[in-house]
Amino acid sequence: MDNLTLNFFDFHVWANEQIFKRLKELPEDTYQQKVESVFPSISSVLSHVYLSDLGWIEVFYGESMNYALKLAEQQKEQTEQTEGKNLEEMRLMFHGLAERYKLFLDQEQNLNKSIVIENPTGGIMETNVRELLTHIVNHGTYHRGNITAMLRQMGYASVPTDYGLYLFLKTNNR
Repeated sequence: MDNLTLNFFDFHVWANEQIFKRLKELPEDTYQQKVESVFPSISSVLSHVYLSDLGWIEVFYGESMNYALKLAEQQKEQTEQTEGKNLEEMRLMFHGLAERYKLFLDQEQNLNKSIVIENPTGGIMETNVRELLTHIVNHGTYHRGNITAMLRQMGYASVPTDYGLYLFLKTNNR
């Protein structure tokens, strides 16, 4: 896989892990605490990111967008599948999903794999895994920002998860 795409995906995994580490440092109820925000709790933000990432890997493996959306909706409706998980269970789910992505992305031909997506609201789009991977990472970054805002609203500091810091730490083997 090319260096930029690999770095960018690894950043996504690293940044998610930083959020989980920070949440483990806080009182246990912080994870599911109700808050007036875009999402009702941090657990719902992480559930949303997980389900979105899950849907995209299914699309990468050849499933339709409709299938991916239905899978996410089914798991969302069954809150014990995602939002009902405790922090460590959700962290392990993210870890397992990252492993699925890495297995897929370790095959060089998959990075440029063409994908035709029929989006129920946007029509048909022809793209490739590389372009969608950028979307996946940006989507995660956006929602980690939601989590940061929610933590501050609850009176806690968050943790830096920006790409520049990731590159600095990686370059300096930290």
